[in-house]
Amino acid sequence: CKLSRSGPPATIVTIDEESPNGTVLVENMQINGRAQDPGRTISLTLLDNYDYWVILDPARQRLFLNSTGRVLDRDPPKSITTIVVQIQCKNELVGTVILHEVRIVVRDRNDNTPRFEHRRYYVAVNELTPTGTTIFTGFSGDNGATDIDDGPNGHIEYAIQYNPDDPASNGTVSVANILSGHIILAERLNYEERTRYLVIVQANDRASYPPNRRTATTTLTVDVLDGDDLGPMFLPCVLVNNTHDCNPLTYRVVIPEFTEPTKLNPLNVTPQIRAVDMDKNIQPPSDRPGILYYILVGHPATYREYFSLNRTTAELRVLKPISRDLYQKFTLVIKAEQDNGHPLPAYADLIIEILDENNQAPYFESATYQGYVSESSPVGTTISVSTNLTAPLGIIALDNDIEE
Repeated sequence: CKLSRSGPPATIVTIDEESPNGTVLVENMQINGRAQDPGRTISLTLLDNYDYWVILDPARQRLFLNSTGRVLDRDPPKSITTIVVQIQCKNELVGTVILHEVRIVVRDRNDNTPRFEHRRYYVAVNELTPTGTTIFTGFSGDNGATDIDDGPNGHIEYAIQYNPDDPASNGTVSVANILSGHIILAERLNYEERTRYLVIVQANDRASYPPNRRTATTTLTVDVLDGDDLGPMFLPCVLVNNTHDCNPLTYRVVIPEFTEPTKLNPLNVTPQIRAVDMDKNIQPPSDRPGILYYILVGHPATYREYFSLNRTTAELRVLKPISRDLYQKFTLVIKAEQDNGHPLPAYADLIIEILDENNQAPYFESATYQGYVSESSPVGTTISVSTNLTAPLGIIALDNDIEE
């Protein structure tokens, strides 16, 4: 009953999981003696054969796999990694018994595909985030992709896969660590140009033979948050072509000369002076900056004696009556800036015209006018200045309060 080979009475063999029924586990136990008649000197018995995974052919000392109606699965939930049985050998001549252990190690096959814990993943990134910043670590632990295979067959690597429906996403982010799946920002974001990217992330196992590797994909939605990268703009803003710049804007107001400020204030500026931050969706709303208004420069230089602009409401007020003999028009440049020190202000022109005092009545150039029209002319026919009906009759009124 001793082994014909050297070593202890134990045999270790390996077999792939999911091997078919009848697969030979041990070709020959190499136990000394004859286990079949006639001339039998030993008898072999299979012991500790739990779940009956092994079949013994005593005559040839051969072991087979018994997987009828089931699968030898190394992966969870069965998790069959090793099968251990005992071969009892009895010496028929003297009656001694020797136990030979057979340990069957079940090898893993790459028969499972990685699976992501979630169908979709989300991350929000401020547009001012510097490139190279790690923006997503949501694949850590079991929250990313897992593979129930063992060894390299169950190890996961991550990569960005080209998305034909969103080609820009492929270059916007990259994988910083293929094992952890941490995602970094590869390109600067611009909320005003793009607010969302759909990134396809691929997970594959690390099977030793690359063509046998299995993959799975998920979508990482990257939402871009508005950052404070733009300054204010005066309204109404008409953009220049396809830029974020406004066309030059001029505000206008007309006030009569020698009028007391109490009768005019606040001045009716057309359109109303108002500026807003071009970053429209800074969150939370409490982080949105306020707007401050100033008169930057003006002509004539004495404008400060006559006008003031409220810093927070942009309300324009006249400070004292103005003589049109001294000033016919004020041309001012007003500035709007954020109250958080943002370096990009906005500018607009403000023209204030002074009207002559209304102390003259209008008058006609002629005391009487005479016009001509053909009889039977339809309603709406132009009255002519002469009988030949070639030139229209002009009635002209003038007013000395108006220079031109």
